[in-house]
Amino acid sequence: MNSETESRLLALELQYERIEKKLDQILEVIDKKISKSCNKMSSHIDFVENVYDNVKNPLGYLCNKVSGFIGSNDNYSLDNQKIEALEDGQDENFGLED
Repeated sequence: MNSETESRLLALELQYERIEKKLDQILEVIDKKISKSCNKMSSHIDFVENVYDNVKNPLGYLCNKVSGFIGSNDNYSLDNQKIEALEDGQDENFGLED
């Protein structure tokens, strides 16, 4: 091989090694930091869903009692909100984007 070809080959090998190191760093960040953050968010979502499940019935009862005091005959249920929206043709996100 001539010297120009060898120097180009050496430059390509160095560039390949730099790219490989950067890729390893990216994978490390994904594995350590992003996965940890996703696990934390998943735990938070589970917590919020659990709180919602525990609060929705007492909240609906309270809203119904207050409605009775103010003279409204509407019956309030958090579960009914989603069912009614789906029956009206609305999507589950109630018009909100993810």
